Amino acid sequence: MRHIVAVLLVVVLAVGVSAAGQNPDCKVFVTFADTSAMNYAALTNRLDPAAYTAFDAYFGILDYYCFTAVSFKVGVTAGMSSPGAYDNLMPSGLYIGGFEEGTTAVSSEALYSATEGPFYLFAVGHYFYLDSPGEIKILDHPDFPRWVVDGEDHTNYYCVWRNGGVGMDAAVVEEECFGDVPVEASSWGVIKSLYR
Repeated sequence: MRHIVAVLLVVVLAVGVSAAGQNPDCKVFVTFADTSAMNYAALTNRLDPAAYTAFDAYFGILDYYCFTAVSFKVGVTAGMSSPGAYDNLMPSGLYIGGFEEGTTAVSSEALYSATEGPFYLFAVGHYFYLDSPGEIKILDHPDFPRWVVDGEDHTNYYCVWRNGGVGMDAAVVEEECFGDVPVEASSWGVIKSLYR
């Protein structure tokens, strides 16, 4: 009888773990990266555009295994830009809702880190700088806060790794989100030298 109870307990716990989703530590971020150079060194979260010029800000995810949808809201500092225009960069290009009101960007296929890379830029905002420094922020969707859905329709919750600063440094968002973001190999020696 004890063996049957033990087997049932293992089955119940295994089902509970698999229902949790495949992205327990995923992070989202804003970058002004050149998308042709897809490496961590290209992920910059500050941009200093010339006054009255157009620029793009990309929204990305890292530390994911697989995802098909991500829910978020974009916040833009008042007076920094004219209203943004947005595009979903995932296959299908579908999004539900407005980016500045709360949207869910959806892919027509599951996106895996093994094939897509360690991070994925899932949306882009097109802005026009009005010569007033500000930030572009990832905020909580009003109905689906921080949801990221994997290829099996399980939901996990992301943390915000960093937002974007335009004409200024972006404020620190969630320090606990920094934990296991890789350090670029070329900068590691500089970091070590600070502690000698």
